[in-house]
Amino acid sequence: MAAHQPSINSEDEPPPSKIFPIEPFVCCPGTVKALLPNTWLKIQDWTHLILVVGTIACTVEMVRTLAELIEAKCLGHGCVKEILSLVFISPCIWYILSIISQYDDRLQAKQRAAKMEKENLARSYNDLLSDMDGLLSKSAESSAGLAERTFESKRRDFQRFLERVKEKHKVNTKDSDQLLRQFKRFASNWLHVFEECSIDPINYPKKVIAPKDLEDCSSIGEVADLCLDRLKKTEVRFISTQRDQDAQLLRKNKNEYRRMTQAERHSRLLELPAPAASSSNLPAGSRRKRGMSWIQLGGPRQFYVRSPPTKDTYPKEIRFGCGHVVVLSLEHAKLLVGVVAGFVLMMYDIFIMATADSGALAVFVSVADLIVAEVCLIVMLMRFEELDLIQQLEREVKELARQNEQVGKQREDMTKFWSNAQQLTELWLYRTVPRLDLYKEVHNQLEDSGKEDLLNHMAGANQQLEDLERSLGQLKDWKQDGQISPEIKKAVGKAINEISKENDLDKMLEKLEEAVSSKLKALGN
Repeated sequence: MAAHQPSINSEDEPPPSKIFPIEPFVCCPGTVKALLPNTWLKIQDWTHLILVVGTIACTVEMVRTLAELIEAKCLGHGCVKEILSLVFISPCIWYILSIISQYDDRLQAKQRAAKMEKENLARSYNDLLSDMDGLLSKSAESSAGLAERTFESKRRDFQRFLERVKEKHKVNTKDSDQLLRQFKRFASNWLHVFEECSIDPINYPKKVIAPKDLEDCSSIGEVADLCLDRLKKTEVRFISTQRDQDAQLLRKNKNEYRRMTQAERHSRLLELPAPAASSSNLPAGSRRKRGMSWIQLGGPRQFYVRSPPTKDTYPKEIRFGCGHVVVLSLEHAKLLVGVVAGFVLMMYDIFIMATADSGALAVFVSVADLIVAEVCLIVMLMRFEELDLIQQLEREVKELARQNEQVGKQREDMTKFWSNAQQLTELWLYRTVPRLDLYKEVHNQLEDSGKEDLLNHMAGANQQLEDLERSLGQLKDWKQDGQISPEIKKAVGKAINEISKENDLDKMLEKLEEAVSSKLKALGN
């Protein structure tokens, strides 16, 4: 009969514990059990037991210290020991309690759940970034950018026109009052069209000059100066500025995602030890050797404190000549301070016990209590990377959730902006841009008009341009979901562009009058 062959991994599989889990309070009345947390009723392993005993010792020491402070028994020696005792206990006890609270038979399930939640949040975060990247790519291909560049070009064209007008009309003529009125009217008409160069032209048009400011001007030169001054301060860059801001925000979010998911850590995260009742069911590869990777001896004899390259505060590497310590987190730092403070307290109590004539028993009890608490802290430091794993995962989950919420809001803002820009594309391309082109041709030809014809030409141009404005209808109807169909919008834009190609101002105004009275009239109804 063939001999039984042991499993290859049998050496890695520790036998189930014969001691744990234990229920130390099994004999207590039900009312006492009801007051205790579930993680205190069933002890899973030696570490769990040490943490519970250490918590009791820390609590006793804290109560005793507070009693001495309240009764002012320590005033004779300045309460140095009592203050040091609070420094030793206070930062650690709450962290120990939080570690115990996760120490139950569902430890592995909690770890898996935290990891799964972190992975889901990371995927969600990455999906949000992909959506933002897609929005940004579409914005680069959008016609809104072309419309914006055209707006800016027409703004500069009108500025050059104003500069030339200012030079020509330094001296008033006999027609200056009428010409001034018509010039104000022409400038006002152009500015009215320019108001549509906004991401929300219906509710927040781009108003450059208030009508009252324009009316207060007493000469053509003042009108030109006022318009020039305001237009120089009014660049049309709402599309490109938003695109740059979104690109910068996307880069920042990608860097943050990379930092949270791929940043190198100074410490190696270990798998949590399974509770004693279920440790034998874990595969051999899931358990790793325990140790303290955060402290090492040897290396170059240097002294420095090095922070991580990211904006995180931890981990910090402290090299002290013969070795180095990596402080993994604020809780880790508290435990290190607690161990040092506890050692100083024990030395102090031992010195008192050796030199005092009386009260040695009380000091002995205090030393014993401190030793138990110190052992608890040392065990926590030795297994800090294991015990802190779930809490670290939970912190990362909270950070990812916060980032997801923030990036989700940013994506909503991006979607709202670019959807609104897409809604206005037809308005800009077929209504605003053609009219600005028309105004450019009109003011170019007005410059070529003789002095005797300038007033009549400008008055006629103003009348026809205002008639065109009334015939186009309301802005909301020109949005993508407005009442005017895309075909009609394109036809109107094409008609205005054809009129702009006319080289003679009189013929241009005649064609404009004909178009307004026939093809475009229906838009005003």
